[in-house]
Amino acid sequence: MLKMMLISFVLFLLFLSCQNINVVEPFNFERDTPEWLKTKIDTMSNHTDYYGTSVFRYEWNEDFIYHIMIPISSCAFCELYYENGNRTNIVSDVLFTDFVNNRKNETLVWERDKW
Repeated sequence: MLKMMLISFVLFLLFLSCQNINVVEPFNFERDTPEWLKTKIDTMSNHTDYYGTSVFRYEWNEDFIYHIMIPISSCAFCELYYENGNRTNIVSDVLFTDFVNNRKNETLVWERDKW
């Protein structure tokens, strides 16, 4: 009887520990934003050319991609960066289409006040 209770208790603990494996923590600006992007955001915060600008983070091909969307820009996806701060090289129609169709987990990182 004691052996059965002990086995049940161990199985119960294993079950509880497995429950937290897929938990995704909410986005935290201080923890989850790379330093190069924080510096860029500080710069954008102080210039009127960036009113209405938004920064989004996506997952794509197992990478985080940051999209800086500037309303006065004539190019919708010109400001795309990898997590290390390097600009993406999405120049072909195939890669661009793949990005647009397969990006996931859109997260708003920062948004500048509108006019």
